[in-house]
Amino acid sequence: MARVREFDPEQAIQGATQVFWRHGFADTSLEDIVSETGVSRYGLYGTFGNKKDLLIAAMRHYEKTMSELLLSDLKKPDAGRAAIFNYWQAIQEHAQDESFCDGCLIVNVAAEVAPHDPDIAAEVHRIFDDHAALFANAIRNGQAAGDIDPGIDAEGTGKMLMALCKGLALMARAGADPVTLGSAVEAALAILGPANRAG
Repeated sequence: MARVREFDPEQAIQGATQVFWRHGFADTSLEDIVSETGVSRYGLYGTFGNKKDLLIAAMRHYEKTMSELLLSDLKKPDAGRAAIFNYWQAIQEHAQDESFCDGCLIVNVAAEVAPHDPDIAAEVHRIFDDHAALFANAIRNGQAAGDIDPGIDAEGTGKMLMALCKGLALMARAGADPVTLGSAVEAALAILGPANRAG
């Protein structure tokens, strides 16, 4: 008879995500995750695999959660200039959350683990590429609508906005104030040009 799972995997990975986010990969032990989730080592290993597998699951959980919180407008096929600006407005509002001082989990992992682990690096690059593609799509739509300078490179600017987002997360983790972060965003978004250029 199969052993009945006695915990909710979604709640368990949510707890593991919080531990990795607060302490990083190296400073997180399985005992820390057991303590946070109440799930035994046997249960964690049996469901998720080893510590690295847990980290990858945590990264995907974090990405899904943050996408629902911040990227819903940008993920729409017809996203344009307004979606880009709404994203940065959401980031500024989110910056008021106490947990924002922990930065972005994906950026933290990119700095700590990705240089030494190709599997983690691949996961980080996939997420970064997905975000850059969302910005690029919105830029192309904005250019077609006459709301964004048609002369800018959509792909390159999308990557620049993605890099700005990740850089700001590191700045926030280092204690940069919202005013400093906001001025960087304003300078970057100025490249899009004024709205309704074709109007």
